[in-house]
Amino acid sequence: MKFCSLTGCGISITDNRAETSEKLFGLPFCLEHEPRARAEADIAAGALTIDTAPYVKCGFQIQNGLAAKIIGQVELTIDIGKVAAGKPKKECIQMGGYDYELMSNPSVDAEIKTLFKLIEQKQKGGAGETKKETPAPAKKGAIDPMETKYDEVKKERMPPKVLENAVARIESLELNTETVLRYLCPDASVEEALMFLQVCKIKNLNPFSPGEVFLIKYDKTQPASIVVGKYAFTKKADQHPDYRGYQAGIIILNTDSKIEEREGTFYLPKGRNAKEGDVFETLLGGWARIKRANREDVVVKVALHECIKYKKDGQPNRSWAEQPATMVCKNAVVRGLRDAFPAELGGLYDQSEVQEVE
Repeated sequence: MKFCSLTGCGISITDNRAETSEKLFGLPFCLEHEPRARAEADIAAGALTIDTAPYVKCGFQIQNGLAAKIIGQVELTIDIGKVAAGKPKKECIQMGGYDYELMSNPSVDAEIKTLFKLIEQKQKGGAGETKKETPAPAKKGAIDPMETKYDEVKKERMPPKVLENAVARIESLELNTETVLRYLCPDASVEEALMFLQVCKIKNLNPFSPGEVFLIKYDKTQPASIVVGKYAFTKKADQHPDYRGYQAGIIILNTDSKIEEREGTFYLPKGRNAKEGDVFETLLGGWARIKRANREDVVVKVALHECIKYKKDGQPNRSWAEQPATMVCKNAVVRGLRDAFPAELGGLYDQSEVQEVE
């Protein structure tokens, strides 16, 4: 039996609309609260009530209004709300937390091209196999970089087997400074590459494992950053015999003007077009409880204003501006895991803790 997730409601869930909400936003709502919660969740997560089947079919994971997939070492994320709203591709797609430029990476371009074709088929009402249609003549001056310019470059510079062979070579490579500087971070210095290799060796991290560890040079005038993915933290914890899981969530000022520690990242933010009388909650921070069998639970609480990362213009960077609840919760989890397992995770930092340059 499932119940409405709004605090104090207690109504059991029996309707399909609530099940749809659960799939999109991770929380079920009763009929009384679901319309309001769905509208607020649309604003909070940047999501729309749309068919996410094309994303799932292409191997993406849907969470908080974003479709995410690891390609190579970096996470490709697509804002499904912006796609549904017809925004340009460059505004919808990020690679490793940064806006993605089309034609930058053949394998990523191929993923995007396949996904958007499926989305277009769904929007036209097509289901199942793709119908063969005679392509309409292109308008003079209209160029789709995914269909024309890149295809020409690909034919000349990227034969079908080249990418596969490159991946095979990388998998067989010995991890050394030359490999790091050639394939992982060309802008890094030899000293930074050596330091990265030492950290990988001591902490038993694999830079070729998707989403595990990265050497990133945000600014050529600043030192390179060694960034560990959140899933590398949880993976390391899972390998410890005393690890018993964790709980995490956000700290908010709720509609009753009380501070509440809520599990998960759902809350009712103040919308851009808020009107007098609208109900909203204020995000204050995040919390995490890490459980170990041989000691007391490690509890971490972090304040949003101490975690948030800013661009040079003083505005929050894109991840913190669009997903503050997810980011501050993630920050608390990573800090808690590091405190609970200092020997395994001490000195390692997640991207939510590193100051990016934009």
